[in-house]
Amino acid sequence: MAPIIDVSAKDYERASKILELANVEYSVPEQKQVEAPTVIIPGKNGFIYVPSLNLDVAKERSHFGKNWYNTHEALGNDDARMLTLPEFTEFLKYTKEHNPEIYESITKVRSPWRAEWIDAAFEQRDDGLYVLTGNKSKSEKLEGGLMEDRTPGISLDAWLGEGATKQGLPRANVKDGSLYYWYPRNGTVVRFNADPAGSYLDCDRYPSHCDSGLGVRAAKLR
Repeated sequence: MAPIIDVSAKDYERASKILELANVEYSVPEQKQVEAPTVIIPGKNGFIYVPSLNLDVAKERSHFGKNWYNTHEALGNDDARMLTLPEFTEFLKYTKEHNPEIYESITKVRSPWRAEWIDAAFEQRDDGLYVLTGNKSKSEKLEGGLMEDRTPGISLDAWLGEGATKQGLPRANVKDGSLYYWYPRNGTVVRFNADPAGSYLDCDRYPSHCDSGLGVRAAKLR
């Protein structure tokens, strides 16, 4: 039996608002069953080498229909890992210059909906908010970053340029633009997605969420 994709009321409310702003007709469907595609991580020729990261990064997403935790586990079984937020921004910058078709496949405002998990989780501690990477095996206190929602938006080009902190978050003074942004909360993780209504940097997603269109971009050390 195909898995049942659970979409929360929060997601419906968000989608309705965004699509209304974009003048796109939208109706909330009843919960339905969606068959998650089976995608095997590509061979070496399915990766591109990013020199600044010393990583081979997959040209396409894989491991669809899994939550954040199960995605980490599946990648580990394939001797691969998830990109951190700074690595993801570096990958976008590299592909924008050298592989624009990959860059557009991630960021372009068009159908279908595409989304991918990022290796960044957030945890509130006594002395502040921390970002956890390596499937929560490493932690670092957040230093700066935009801590308010922009819907829309921030400039994608500015964020990828000089508008990001060392931990990959947009700076508080990042230029305005059309990239929807939701800031980190305690217990949330990051994903990047795009659809006909816009592109989104979501730092407030729940790690237990899964969807047939939500995958990951695998990375391997050279």
